[in-house]
Amino acid sequence: MPRMKDPRPKKGFFRELARRRGWGYPDILRFGGSVLPSCAPITFFSVSLTTAVTVLYMVYDVDLALPDVLIGSVSVVVGLLLAFRTNNAYDRYYEGRKLFNSMCTVVRNCTRETWVGIIERDPKDHIEKEKYIKLLLAYVVAVKHHLRLEFGTEWFDLQDLLPEGFQLTYFDGNAVQENADVGDEGPENHEHSREGLPCVNSTLRTLASRVPPTTYNYIRTSYTPDESRMWFGQDEWGGDVDASMSLPLEIVFHLGLYFNQSLREGKLEGVYFGNLCGGLNSLIDILGNLERIGNTPIPFAYNVHLKQAVSLYVWSLPFALVSKLEWFTIPVMLIVSLALFGVEAIGAEIENPFGYDKNDLPLDDYCKDLEAEIKYLQRHLPSKKDNLRTA
Repeated sequence: MPRMKDPRPKKGFFRELARRRGWGYPDILRFGGSVLPSCAPITFFSVSLTTAVTVLYMVYDVDLALPDVLIGSVSVVVGLLLAFRTNNAYDRYYEGRKLFNSMCTVVRNCTRETWVGIIERDPKDHIEKEKYIKLLLAYVVAVKHHLRLEFGTEWFDLQDLLPEGFQLTYFDGNAVQENADVGDEGPENHEHSREGLPCVNSTLRTLASRVPPTTYNYIRTSYTPDESRMWFGQDEWGGDVDASMSLPLEIVFHLGLYFNQSLREGKLEGVYFGNLCGGLNSLIDILGNLERIGNTPIPFAYNVHLKQAVSLYVWSLPFALVSKLEWFTIPVMLIVSLALFGVEAIGAEIENPFGYDKNDLPLDDYCKDLEAEIKYLQRHLPSKKDNLRTA
């Protein structure tokens, strides 16, 4: 039997080494996606301080040495702080990945049960079914933009999924996002999205800012109509708070109406209806958990204390090492500074994994994969038809 020829292109040694993610090239020389640029300024300052201490000690005989026991005691505390920081950040990163994957799984199940569970009695039913299956995909895409604080419907990947004028309400954020540290993931640092379209304005109006600073009289329990309009606005809900709903929640609301209508018209069996309603409940639950990750940064006091503790520890190391390492204190402190400040920078980098950075989750790729699966279902897999009416 003739030997099969390997169809894969031949690669040289260095190209094969670059393809593998090992300890060799290119990972150890890679700057894109690393935290070296973010910790370079503080590292430069630490090395400059070390150089000054070393020159004073070696050239001018100024005794600046500190006992080693002080540094050893503080190093334990700094290590525990950094370990907690990185573990907490990676937990958020991994939980965000699991939740987004769970949301895609729920959408897959709802798409399948909608496609095979809702009966088509005429071509109009088929068109309507495809419309609401697109809404299931639009939910995932809308959640992606919602997590990135990109509100509204004017986004390139939502143009073909939502009907024109779909969102009746508006949503500009919530009170938590006003104080959240958006960081590099926020729209203020990304004037354009990955597809080249402009992002939303960096100024986020919050629901809390719409409430007028009025002091209410909580003792009184009834008001005249004129007093009610004066105190609470034109309706009974109070204040000048406008009707607002995020796009993902509005999509779920319309999907629920479609499933209820299909059940009443006899196009959907009760078993499928229960599964679909359970899927919608799961989608809302997952959205709340994703919002919890995106809108709950590390406490400000802990973040400040961690940076102060690591900085003071690194800046005190030269005084303890200069008497033993002498001129070698400078390169040693360069390595130590990059290591410690890099660990802290990694925690800040992956704390909110829903942005556009290289270390963030590839949410766009997840949405494209789901879109390809749904398109395949619509083009190649049969849907449920009413054989009695079409016969």
